[in-house]
Amino acid sequence: MKPNMSSPRKFFVIGNWKMNVTKSRIDNIVKFMTAASLDPNTEAVVGCPSCYLSYARDQLPPQIAVAAQNCYKVESGNFSGEISPAMIHDCGGEWVILGHPERRTIFNEPDHLISEKVAHAQKAGIKVVANVCERKEDRDSQRTEEVLFEQMEYLARSISDWSSVVIAFEALWASNTGILATPAQVQEALAMLRHWLCHNISDKVANTTRIIYAGSVSSNNCQELAKLKDLDGFLVGSSALKPDIVDIINARSSHISRLVDIFSSYEHMSRAI
Repeated sequence: MKPNMSSPRKFFVIGNWKMNVTKSRIDNIVKFMTAASLDPNTEAVVGCPSCYLSYARDQLPPQIAVAAQNCYKVESGNFSGEISPAMIHDCGGEWVILGHPERRTIFNEPDHLISEKVAHAQKAGIKVVANVCERKEDRDSQRTEEVLFEQMEYLARSISDWSSVVIAFEALWASNTGILATPAQVQEALAMLRHWLCHNISDKVANTTRIIYAGSVSSNNCQELAKLKDLDGFLVGSSALKPDIVDIINARSSHISRLVDIFSSYEHMSRAI
């Protein structure tokens, strides 16, 4: 049975700041995001380092939600350097990013640990952006479907409420490599994931779960990608630190951003001060 693609899914854009902000840089990002006219039909979120969660929540307008970039699988304990979903909630965060490719590849987090983290985050009432990724060697060896489905199987074991989960697919070979995935390549992977949900979970989950794309998304390619049938938004990296994020949030609207000019004005004012 094929999913019913007429089911509405709200566009979702999360800008992941990674380890690239300080309070002053957050202030600058807040200025151009606050000055912008953001599409009200897009759910906008920022992924913030844990030490700045409360600060970002206090500075950002209320319609922009805050996400932690990771968490651990239990509420508390002797786990130095970790953060729990309860702590995220206490800092004003609503979301957490789990299974990010950098956690999988740099920090060697296995599927079973990511699954346990997702399960605990759901139990604690934190919404989850659950990541699956494809590496260059996966694509070169034509194992895209195999590796994505294996990651989805682990995630599905831990998800009790699909309505509070967004699935993010990252083409790791197209992230900061100078190589861009074509719209056809992106659509093929997203369709695989929706097909998996349809046949392994339910038609309803396949029709309602948002599936977003990560992989060098910018103001230059976001509008074309936003037209894809199975795409419901973006997980944005470096462009989340620049006014590009406004155009990406507005990718499905006709609004043309003037934020580059606004940002330049703020930069000039800051240097003058």
